[in-house]
Amino acid sequence: MPSTNQPGPPTASGAPAPQSAASDVATSAARDKRPDRGAVTAELAITLPVLFSLLLLGIWSIGLVILNIQCIDAARDVARAVARGETPDQAKAIGHRTIPTGTITISREGSDIHVTVTATPTHNPPLLSALAPANLTAQATLQSEPTQDETP
Repeated sequence: MPSTNQPGPPTASGAPAPQSAASDVATSAARDKRPDRGAVTAELAITLPVLFSLLLLGIWSIGLVILNIQCIDAARDVARAVARGETPDQAKAIGHRTIPTGTITISREGSDIHVTVTATPTHNPPLLSALAPANLTAQATLQSEPTQDETP
């Protein structure tokens, strides 16, 4: 029966040294790692665009939240101005200071003043336009303050 032990590299005396089990494990481990070579590069090539897309989605979402807050502030400021007795044009000018591109609608029902502010986002990514509303809307309602004629 032939021997399965192959001689190892030559020693200092020139005679071949027997190959140990530890070196068998080391060479088999080196062979096992070769098929995985480049796996980190492939994972990175997939992960970076996904992370970049999520970052852009987050920044875009923050922009929508800021625009919505501006609409709310403009609606509240315009309603307060009309309730104080300013003309609708003056009140709209106050609202346009907060949100220049917004559409402001003022209506009265008795002593109630209803203000609606609508704004369209300036940056609308093509793939995300189906996810977000086309317009952001905020409403505010206040009662008008009594005038000189209404006080007893």
